[in-house]
This record gives sequence, structure tokens and C-alpha cells, in this order.
Amino acid sequence: MPLPKFRLSLLARFELTGPGGPVDLPNKKLAGLLAYLACTAPVPQPREKLTTLLWGSHFDTQARQNLRQALFRLRRVLGQDALIGDGEEISLAPGVVDCDAARLEALIREGSRASLAEAVDLYKARLLADVAITEEAWTDWVAGERRRLEGLALDAMVRSGEIELALSHADKALEMAHRALTINNLREDAHRLILRALAAAGRRAEALKHYQDLVAMLKRELNTEPDAATKSLVAELGSAQPPTRSPAVGEIAKPDHPSIMVPPFADTRGNPDREVIAESPLAAGDEASVRMKVLVVDDHALIRDAAHAVLKQLKRKTVVFEASNSRQAILIVEKHPDLSLILLDINLPDRDGFSVLGELRDRYPTIAIIILSASNDQDEVQRAFSLGALGFIPKTTGREVMLNAIELVLSGGLYIPSEVLEASNRRLLD
Repeated sequence: MPLPKFRLSLLARFELTGPGGPVDLPNKKLAGLLAYLACTAPVPQPREKLTTLLWGSHFDTQARQNLRQALFRLRRVLGQDALIGDGEEISLAPGVVDCDAARLEALIREGSRASLAEAVDLYKARLLADVAITEEAWTDWVAGERRRLEGLALDAMVRSGEIELALSHADKALEMAHRALTINNLREDAHRLILRALAAAGRRAEALKHYQDLVAMLKRELNTEPDAATKSLVAELGSAQPPTRSPAVGEIAKPDHPSIMVPPFADTRGNPDREVIAESPLAAGDEASVRMKVLVVDDHALIRDAAHAVLKQLKRKTVVFEASNSRQAILIVEKHPDLSLILLDINLPDRDGFSVLGELRDRYPTIAIIILSASNDQDEVQRAFSLGALGFIPKTTGREVMLNAIELVLSGGLYIPSEVLEASNRRLLD
């Protein structure tokens, strides 16, 4: 696929760059029209909507004439084939303009360590900071789009920081958290990331001072207190033991339940591609009528059965698919691309599990993947997270902890075993 002819920057100042360098558009409304078409691509936009957006205060005839002139000018700048549609709908042709706002969303959807870091770098400032158009519809659209993209960028910063912290990069985690707070200092998830990163670096006194400052700010700005997740984290910081858990990263509890670990007996391999249904009763009034799909990939039937038993306890209707090798797993994912979660063993009989993880993340970036492993080796954990895994569960994990880990990942968090975090803390202090 050929590279786009033009690059469009909207995250800060409007800037259009073509093969010959910067391109100046004659007026703000022409810039606004291009920006709107780029942000909504590839969805065609009705002409009536475009006229209301940019010329809503004009008479209909004049507004339509202004739109025709603007589209003519855009074609002169971008090329005659840059716009699709001569009837009632208009859209940008694919591959003509590379827009940073659209690329930001694509990178965040991908969700890997590298893509999140790139997304964070893309977000320079709020959308179209220098394009002011005095039309009510435009003002409403820009305000809403700014809030949406800012929220996505902040989520990416916190998520990126959590991944860095999982890889023992406390300094990078702090950098991401502070960057998020310069945009919105009321984001408690960013404050929690600072607390965890400071604690991981052995700077617990600074972490507690940061919490005191947060309490004062929330009281001053919102007349409220930190939420329960933040208070729980700070309670751990004040304990004698190093903090190894949090509502977003790590274990919440470590109860004494039977392990799901089984020895790799040759006769534990059962029907490899059977489909089983794990369905939990719903509470009265529950509207979750759509089943969540989960795939368990492991070459030992007892491990699959143990995972299935845990998945039955989820508070939602769940369909569980099983595969014993990578080939079967790929076929199931191709048939069910709407899977919500994959539990993936890294020691598969036909292929390295890390390569399967990389392929699945590239092809299906919206599916959450948790690694199952017979060990908790730090190098394996770091490699898994660098390839886009959202959790790492040793097979020695108790069932209740495993359930908590799965719920955590499904709610948007990262799961790291407590023993891995403890080892990371010891290594930082050595």
C-alpha cells in the first residue's frame, strides 16, 4: 500500500504537509472541513451535516455554495481523487491523508508497549488548538472531540506507565504518570501509578507525601476524598511489608486455595478442540445478555479444566473455547474474532507461545491476552508484557487469585504475580 501523500497534524496546531513541504490553506473553515473529514474517515458525511457544522449561521443556499467552493479548493490542494462522493455524502479517500488523531486511536487500540509509547508521543496538545470557528455546531463537535481524545491519551499514558512499572522501569512509569497529571491533575489512576512507582523505587516516604498532597488537593478542588482503590493502596504503603499489590497491577488477595498446577503427565491430553459452556447465573435485572467469549490454549486437559472451573465463577455469561496447540488456537480466533480474552500457555507442543502471542496481538489487538506459565521467571514476564500481554499467571496460582487476575484484566488493568513484584523490588534495592 503506497504511503499517504499528505500528513495532517491536529493534536496541537493545524499543520498540513505535502510532498513539497508545508501546505497553507487559505482560511480556517477550509482547515476545519479537512480536519473533520480526517477525524471521521472513512465514514461518509452528509453535505447537510457539513454545511451546518461550518456555515450553520448562513442561509441554506449560501451555506451549500460555500461547501461546494470549499470542496473544490480541497480537491485542488489534495488532488481530484482525494474526496469521494459527488452526491449527498462526502468522505476522504483512503491513503491520501495520514492524520495524527486517527493514528492515535489506532495505536491505542493496538495496545502494545511500543504502540502506547508512540501514541503518547503523538499527543502534543489539545485538538485544533489554533482553529477557532464561530459556529455552534463546530464548537460543540470540537469540545466533545477534545474531551474524547484527551481521555484516550490519558488512558494510554497511565497504561503505558503500568507496563513500564511491570518491567521494573519505575522512572519511566513516573514520567508517564506526571505527564498525565500535567493534563488533568485529578486523574486518581495516575496518582496511584506515582505511588506504586515511588514505592517500587524504595521511595516510600515520598509516596506517602504525594498521597497527603493528593488528599489536600481533592478536598480543595472537589470537596471529596480519594477513592477506595487509592486508600487501599496507601494502606499497603503504610504497612511493614513492601507494597506488592494494587487494584490495577498485582494481586488483591492470596488465599489458601488448591493450586491449579498439575504434573505434565502424558495421559492428560484430552479432546483438544472441544467447546464447553461456562455459564454463571445472573443477578435479577442483569442486562448482560451477550455471552463473553474466552479461549483457553494449553496442551494439558487438566489445566484447561482447571481454567474452565475458574471461568465458571465469572459474574457474566461466558462461552469457553479450548485448544491444545497453536494451530487450533489460531483457527478458533479466526472463527471468533470477537473473543474477549485468551489464556495462552507459552509452552505449546507445535510452536513457541511468545510467537503466538505476538501474532495474536498484531492481528487481533482488541483481544486481551493473559499468559499461563509453569514458571514466574522475570525474563519471561518482561517478554510477555513487552509483546502486549495484559497478565501473567503462573500455573501454581490458586483459583481465587486466578479469578481476581482475570477480572482485573477484563476491567482494564494489568496483572503481575506478587512474587514477581517482590523480586523486582529486591532487585531495585540491591
